[in-house]
Amino acid sequence: MDEARYRNAERAMWDEVGVEPRERFVTLPRTGTSLRVQETGDGPPVVFVHGASNSGTSWSGLAAAIPDCRCLLIDRPGCGLSEPHGRRFESVADLAAFAGDLVVDVLDALELDRAFLVGTSFGGNVVLHATAAHPDRVTALACLGWSVGAPIEHTPLSMRLASIRGLGPLMARLPASRATVTALLKQVGLRDAIADGKVSDTFIEAYRALLNHTDTMTNELTQGPRLITPLRGLRDHALIADAVLANIRVPTLFLWGSDDPMGGEAVARPFAARVPGATLQMVRGGHAVWVDDPVGIAAALRSFFSG
Repeated sequence: MDEARYRNAERAMWDEVGVEPRERFVTLPRTGTSLRVQETGDGPPVVFVHGASNSGTSWSGLAAAIPDCRCLLIDRPGCGLSEPHGRRFESVADLAAFAGDLVVDVLDALELDRAFLVGTSFGGNVVLHATAAHPDRVTALACLGWSVGAPIEHTPLSMRLASIRGLGPLMARLPASRATVTALLKQVGLRDAIADGKVSDTFIEAYRALLNHTDTMTNELTQGPRLITPLRGLRDHALIADAVLANIRVPTLFLWGSDDPMGGEAVARPFAARVPGATLQMVRGGHAVWVDDPVGIAAALRSFFSG
């Protein structure tokens, strides 16, 4: 890890949105690790949980657009500058239990009785499981884009290749070029955002630095159970059970991109309908809808939080 080089690229990303986050590291006794939290704004607490092989800074543009909330952007264990927890989950059930422990650990460490939760992709899986297990700790829940555990229409090639034993760790060790990073971001749902000029050079360089100068991808590949196979894509046992979704008893909002490559409206509507009382808003964009439209997504979240 080259922490200094990663921090420089990350700092440029925060400078681009005109925000200087407050940073702290907290100890998580249930999870058994130390976790980095970046904090912006002031107001009701909102904990943001990022997707796979990413970091809390991926939310920087959205956090900058919500200055009237206390945005708490975590680096999940093993991602960004957070320490790995040193375990490998053998089953989806283990991963689900860990999700609940992680969120409770974070809230306790930040001395919060409860908070709003926002998650995306793999982070969406985390917040859905955590809310089902600990509804008393969650004020309301928002999932942005497709979440791991929802049915999937298309599994990106990069995710299939990374699931091949031996190849994934090798890919993680290879230096990532700008072209490689751009291609990867297009595959996972930012094709239109890149074409529209909504993904800046600073954004691409920050993600490149994450891959090249932290152990994020290696940790992600070695920590979790095998959710994806090269041929079949997302495995059936990775789907979130009806009983889990039915136990989510807090106000829930899905902001789902109509062009999400993992699945658009045909996946979104039946999935959201399985969460009691959930609201689904289809929005223009791909997988990372807040990158396509940070101001619009911020307005939708602000309205949801205040409601």
